[in-house]
Amino acid sequence: MKEKNGEKVVEKIVILCDNSIESILTAIYDGFVIKNERFAGRKKNLPEYQDNIEIRPLENYEYEMFAEYLTVKADEEKAEKTVYAIRKKLGDKVWHITLRAICHFDSHRGTQIFHFLVRGFHIGSKVMDMLYDTYVMSVMELSRKTANEAHYFVQFIRFEETDSILYSKIEPKCNVLPLIAEHFSGRFPNENFVIYDAVRKLSVVHKKYEKYFFVRDSEIALSEKNTIKNGLAEKSDSYEMLWKTYFHSIGIEERENRKCQRNMLPLWYRKNMIEFSEENS
Repeated sequence: MKEKNGEKVVEKIVILCDNSIESILTAIYDGFVIKNERFAGRKKNLPEYQDNIEIRPLENYEYEMFAEYLTVKADEEKAEKTVYAIRKKLGDKVWHITLRAICHFDSHRGTQIFHFLVRGFHIGSKVMDMLYDTYVMSVMELSRKTANEAHYFVQFIRFEETDSILYSKIEPKCNVLPLIAEHFSGRFPNENFVIYDAVRKLSVVHKKYEKYFFVRDSEIALSEKNTIKNGLAEKSDSYEMLWKTYFHSIGIEERENRKCQRNMLPLWYRKNMIEFSEENS
């Protein structure tokens, strides 16, 4: 605590949450509640008081002195209200930019998105033109980087064929599953498939002719995990061989350029790609 104009003011308010989309949206909702309750009327323009609010990941956070802490859990109702407010007041374009920024891995993204939205609700959808503002520029950059990685995974994801499902394991830097699920659902509407993010322990599950849904490892019963593992262990090699045959047949040995290939397809993307399985082993 410190005094300013004879009034005690908290130097920093830190809202801690986990890295899920719902938790960050919940933290943003609570951030606006704090802003409206504590700082309403102090500044009508872009306020210095609101900049004291931070949203940070709970995991591995190093606590500081002279700060007030609030830990929040994912609240579906608050998350939905936040999404509704963004889409209604700022439009779908701003919402998609916000979603992609949330899906980035930067530990400061919650704070940057919150202050981006503070400015957005103040001036409207024109906030995207405020590229001179640090928070606006940061969110635009986070959104761009996440979109680029999602675009790469749309091209690079490879499925293994089992008796009943198509399965793909990925290890992205950003949380790309919410951004690519719709694409693969539309591309394979008549297939059962699972795309598993091994970094976040999160899967997108699609049952043929039905809507996809997301499942965390903690939500899957042990018996179901064993069923999936057994199915993968007994997988057919036809789909894998198809990719390998295609990959080798289009290659021209005399024109092989490893450096160029790595520029177009970085090594870390290849870890779970079928056609590079021999190279990775």
